[in-house]
Amino acid sequence: MGDASTSEVKDVRPLVYVTGFGPFPSHDVNASQLAVEGLMNTDLESELGVKLVTEIVKVEYDYVQKIVPQRWKDLQPKLTVHVGVSGLAETLTLEQLAHNTGYNRQDNCGCFPHKGLCVPDGDEVIQSGIRMDLISSAINKNNKLKLPCAKSTDPGRFLCDFIYYLSLKQDRSRSAFIHVPTLRKFLAQDISAAIAAAIKEMYKQIVQKDHQGGEEKLNRVSPTINKWDENAARENEVLPDEKISVAV
Repeated sequence: MGDASTSEVKDVRPLVYVTGFGPFPSHDVNASQLAVEGLMNTDLESELGVKLVTEIVKVEYDYVQKIVPQRWKDLQPKLTVHVGVSGLAETLTLEQLAHNTGYNRQDNCGCFPHKGLCVPDGDEVIQSGIRMDLISSAINKNNKLKLPCAKSTDPGRFLCDFIYYLSLKQDRSRSAFIHVPTLRKFLAQDISAAIAAAIKEMYKQIVQKDHQGGEEKLNRVSPTINKWDENAARENEVLPDEKISVAV
């Protein structure tokens, strides 16, 4: 979890970027902030072999709209997970999708997006490529966790929904959002443990998909190469240069 800017050796580990939100009215102490900060005390980095970067963001539309694309550009994360609190949540809640419209609730600055839009001309809904039902099932089978888990399709049309849509717009295959209950219902460390378990399952899904995608690409190239090899062996001659320059 070191600072890459002060390290002489470049950290080549895949990066997992996780955000929580700061305080806002009715949540003077935001459970998502404490839970995300607590991830630094888990075994996420060592178990997954990743670099964990966490950040607490302001509950402001303009601020979020600026930093999300910048973080994707600068960090190039293998997985981005946004975390927010919900006063209605009784479980760890995994959001499957986010919305582009309907943002009429004021943020901490008393502002909301022009026409209630996240992205002009954006799709109404973007779904994550991560299977939240599978993540939820795995979490609920983990007897060590104190939080149950559920999948949701309603992030709430506030900053949670907003930040999620922006990340899904960047890369839907590597973006996720988790709603957590308030600290009146669960301890911060128990919420952190459940989030860490969910992130592990999400990361495994992404690695598996990346591996399958690499194999599919290789399989598309290999038959052609094999055919050339057979022809070369049969004709006992060197392949022409144009046949060697195959894209891989």
